[in-house]
Amino acid sequence: MKKLIFLLSIMISFSCANPTENVSAVDADAVVAEIVKISNDFQSAYISQDWETASQWISEELGTTIFNSNGSALAVQTEEQVNTDRGWDFGTFEMSNHQVFMSSDLNTAVITFDADGSINFNEGDQNVPYATRASQTWVNENGEWKVMHSHWSPRTNSQGIPQEN
Repeated sequence: MKKLIFLLSIMISFSCANPTENVSAVDADAVVAEIVKISNDFQSAYISQDWETASQWISEELGTTIFNSNGSALAVQTEEQVNTDRGWDFGTFEMSNHQVFMSSDLNTAVITFDADGSINFNEGDQNVPYATRASQTWVNENGEWKVMHSHWSPRTNSQGIPQEN
């Protein structure tokens, strides 16, 4: 009987013990700040037609898609699509009013923001006002954030990028 009580007491003590696993805490504020920074960096590279930089935030497996602010069809972002001469360029481009919404596991983020600036046409008007609102969906793919989709639309009484020919 003493052996049985001894075994039971050992089993109970092990089952009540707190594990001493080293679980690192995730700083949600740091994750949000990182998402805002990489969203800005990605967009800066994208509008500058710098595929080499922009592509570091695009999943090789899944790619990324975009609905542009001119109402064009869904586009899969590729090097050719990003680097194609558009006949216009941004004179200025600024993102603001970022809001980040995270999944409970902190592996998916939706970021919303406003974008303001001006567009200069190669053969035409200069400093045409540009004002949109946008959202991007980002996923953590093997420890690296990748943009999966962007959706842009003109803000009220404003215009987005020019129509495609």
